[in-house]
Amino acid sequence: MEGYVLPPLQLDPVEAATLLFALEGLSRYADTPFHEKRWTLMNKVKAIIPDDIMSRIDPMLKQLHHHIPDRNYILPHLDALLACIPEHGWLIVLYRSASRQRWLHICPTRVYASSGFWYCEAYSLEHVEQRLFRVDRIIEVKAIEPQDAQMLNEQAEQQQSKPIPPEQPPILVKVQLSYRGMIEAEQDEHIGEKMTEIAPDLWELSFLCPPGEWDWAVRFFYRLGREAEVIEPLQLRSEIRQHAEEVSRRYLASTKS
Repeated sequence: MEGYVLPPLQLDPVEAATLLFALEGLSRYADTPFHEKRWTLMNKVKAIIPDDIMSRIDPMLKQLHHHIPDRNYILPHLDALLACIPEHGWLIVLYRSASRQRWLHICPTRVYASSGFWYCEAYSLEHVEQRLFRVDRIIEVKAIEPQDAQMLNEQAEQQQSKPIPPEQPPILVKVQLSYRGMIEAEQDEHIGEKMTEIAPDLWELSFLCPPGEWDWAVRFFYRLGREAEVIEPLQLRSEIRQHAEEVSRRYLASTKS
């Protein structure tokens, strides 16, 4: 809170190095919450470490790295999203998706960073479900009065209380991966731990794919190219082959012209 400070905190050298390493990772994002405070905190931590100890841990810190892709964006509305979460508040946001932009009523529930971007999980009144939004694609934000927020909460509760039609059962997917394919797949938070090595430089991935993620599976394994071969289901093999044939025809056409 504004005007309050924590009492002195005693850190041993390893604890201080751990904090510096964490702050270094945060500083690699193009923009973050508490943007200025991360630098003042880093300077304060460095100031409390004796010079002789800093000279020993500094080479170690230089060898530790967070792999975060370089991005170019600013997040002028990140603080507004964070402020909503504790109070279950609502915002009206102008959001630019991959295909269009429109105004949405959202109730943010979580903000997190991944692959160099910041994301916000929020209930969307227009989508009638929980959705994931990239924070840098939020163009404009309008606040909602408390009485209007209460009305939106009631409306959302009514929507969520409606019976949900039963989903189709998930589909078993089995894929064989090369070493490079395994490296790509293990970065995915949902399937990254579902691989076993079945031979030198050969891994098998087996997972249940929800029907709603089918298009993702087609795109993902098509993108891996020769580094992956889908074993089953046959429908997934067929759709990947169709993608490859379409791309082949496009390049053949450009060669002839």
